[in-house]
Amino acid sequence: MRDSLLLAVKRAWLYFGWELELYGPHAVKLFSALLLASLLSLPLLLALSLFFRAALLLLPLPLLTIAFAPTIWRYLVGRGVDRELPALLAYLLVYSKSPVHVADLLLRAEGEGFRWTRFEIARLRLLLDAGKDPISALKRLAETTPAGKFGEVMRDYVNAQTMGASRTQLSMLLFRRAIDAVGEQWRGHVEFGRVVAEGIVAAIVSVVAITPVALLGGSLPMALVTLPLAMAPAGAIAMLLTRPSIGEYRLGYLESLLTFSVPLAAAAINFKVSPAAGLAFLLGATVAVEIMNVGYRRLSERALAELRAAAEEARLGYLPEERLSRAERLAPEVIRSVISAAKVAGTAGLGEALARLYDLVEEARRHARSASMQAAVLGIVAAFSIPVAIYSLSLLKPAAASMPGLGSGSEGLIEELTRLLLSTSPLVALPAAALQRGWFLSPVYPLISQGVAMAVTELL
Repeated sequence: MRDSLLLAVKRAWLYFGWELELYGPHAVKLFSALLLASLLSLPLLLALSLFFRAALLLLPLPLLTIAFAPTIWRYLVGRGVDRELPALLAYLLVYSKSPVHVADLLLRAEGEGFRWTRFEIARLRLLLDAGKDPISALKRLAETTPAGKFGEVMRDYVNAQTMGASRTQLSMLLFRRAIDAVGEQWRGHVEFGRVVAEGIVAAIVSVVAITPVALLGGSLPMALVTLPLAMAPAGAIAMLLTRPSIGEYRLGYLESLLTFSVPLAAAAINFKVSPAAGLAFLLGATVAVEIMNVGYRRLSERALAELRAAAEEARLGYLPEERLSRAERLAPEVIRSVISAAKVAGTAGLGEALARLYDLVEEARRHARSASMQAAVLGIVAAFSIPVAIYSLSLLKPAAASMPGLGSGSEGLIEELTRLLLSTSPLVALPAAALQRGWFLSPVYPLISQGVAMAVTELL
């Protein structure tokens, strides 16, 4: 009992004591600023509560901010570091022939544009400055990092180095871990997309399931039917922001904004003009976007060929910076880190590193194709959910008309729900479109959704 109590006290101290070794200098500065802001805000909230009673509800907010700030920080850093892991490992692969210790390589990477990994590198520097040797510092970093995959890589690397593994074996270890990290990112992305798409379909199905409540005087289905207006675009944006950055040719924000706005514009036309006008717009936009996609695929294949040629040139002792720049959009973070590392480490291990980077991109492309096939299934399910819901609502009309006390008002409500479902039909398939092709969304599924929904409506 006493040992358990001491352990709980120790954990509480590590959490609320903002241990510099555990959180790093950046986090401790942030927590201190939040604490000062919270202390200053409490008197202000107390003064406001004298005039507005609602301000009393805000009093716990500063305390909650301080209490949960360490947890939120470690969660964000952990997710961010694991997301940057393939780029970091590609950076280290360039130094595979170098005698420099991995701890020193990580310190060099601090200024290479790793947004989240730099916080863990700052903690490593802190451990080294405290007098720990590189092996002990890396072990401690691996034990305390909030990034699970990063911690596993560091532990495996340190253990392999301690056991006397050759540089070739260490290089293979980094490459294997990079492949695993890419696969894990894509699998997580597909699972997230599946959850979002299924959630939106469930919201559409709920409209039909709870419509009888509205017929008896409730208003819940009206709230549910508007969910796709917010859920679908928000879910698609979240998927784009968390999409792995390796394996697809990244377009500029303008192209992404244009393709993303097509279903939104179609829904607006449905509301303001007519569903027929919205369908005509969708049809024209789909043809234009798919023609652009042909050029997009050619650019992707050309960038892949440039990466392959860069690996061959690097084996001859050249630094193929121009070719790598043309291939950069296949894996922006990774290729930028490789170019930066090659300028320091030279071309001794660059050819091998680029050959493995090419294999890494090919593996990511394989996962992207798998995600695209799964997105096709989700897209069809989402596209047909609106027509099925409209047909189900039509079946309720006779039953509602025969119910005493409802009369023509029930038919008006069902027609209003049907109109709202039809108008928002292009939005339902947005998450599936984002999963299928990433930043260059296809309007095909929104087109199918609205086309089939209009056909069902006309037949009824």
